Amino acid sequence: MRRIAVMGAGNGGCAAAADLTLRGYEVALWGRSPSTLEPLATRGGIDYEGVLGEGFAQIARITNDPARAIDGADAVLILAPAQAHEDIVSLTAPHLADDQILMAAPGQTLTLLPAALRRCGRAKPVVCVSSTLPYICRKLAADRVRISKVSARLRFSAFPGKRTDELAERMRPLLPSIYPVPTLLDTAFPYTNAIHHPPAFLCNIGRVESGVEYMHYYEGITPSVGALIDRLDEERVALAAAFGVRVDKLSEHFFHMGYTDENGRAGGTAYHVFHNSAPNRWIRAPSTVDHRFFNEDIPFGLVPFTELARIAGLSMPVSDAVVTIASAITGKHYRQNGLNLAKLGLEGCTTAEVQRLFENGF
Repeated sequence: MRRIAVMGAGNGGCAAAADLTLRGYEVALWGRSPSTLEPLATRGGIDYEGVLGEGFAQIARITNDPARAIDGADAVLILAPAQAHEDIVSLTAPHLADDQILMAAPGQTLTLLPAALRRCGRAKPVVCVSSTLPYICRKLAADRVRISKVSARLRFSAFPGKRTDELAERMRPLLPSIYPVPTLLDTAFPYTNAIHHPPAFLCNIGRVESGVEYMHYYEGITPSVGALIDRLDEERVALAAAFGVRVDKLSEHFFHMGYTDENGRAGGTAYHVFHNSAPNRWIRAPSTVDHRFFNEDIPFGLVPFTELARIAGLSMPVSDAVVTIASAITGKHYRQNGLNLAKLGLEGCTTAEVQRLFENGF
């Protein structure tokens, strides 16, 4: 595996393009927006800093043509916000070869990618996902990315789940921290952004609208905000158990990912986790309410959690409350437009039927 198409020129895409290039892969970087790509194309690559050192990564191909991006690629990596996944699949599906691997990171959209491929008449390309981005990263400028941390443990699964081990072996040279888990359910439930981004953002929304600059994790997550996150985390862990999936609580998960230290793990609460998280220490809060902390992490995180809870017969009152309040504030219909059961193709399913689908496929 030598040629990689990276779909998405935002934070994660630019981090991956730089990292993979430095490790000797031939990378094609695709982005939809000409204004995003132009600075990168003009320079022929991207400046990077952080844990990989500091320098310039010359990218083999930078394009807004999806066919050109994936031509000859061994793997096609979607590193873009979840709300863009379905559109990216529709753009790439006509050009995908049957032996190309399509991977989303993060891929918490459950059956959305394979279902979108089916709608495009493409059932053969193999879909796999990881539970989170492989990096903690931020673009500092149009042509510069800071990579604060490379994930030490990347939960990984394929759809159908019975092909996970095979795909893990093929993708591990690309992403060495891959940690195979049985099915996509095992990658969706560890989607902890869903349980810490929305409530912390919600509790600090006055700061955001007043234009106050602050560090989102270190200053925004106080003991009280952390307590709210802990309640959402308890609901997430209980939901996973209802589908036969064991997930670590937030403090354990972040420790294994390398995102908090022993003090954060030992403290056991969200407050301790983020106040002992060196990679997240200097990340500034968003400057607008119109941000992925709501627009991605609610419709593609909290909404499918609460929808799956309906199948399992569980109550998730705190998660439901965050969705309802955020919807009231923004005027956005997160439940109707997010990953509800209808979009996932799971309406009328039992818990056992959902488990069989993720293991065996459509």
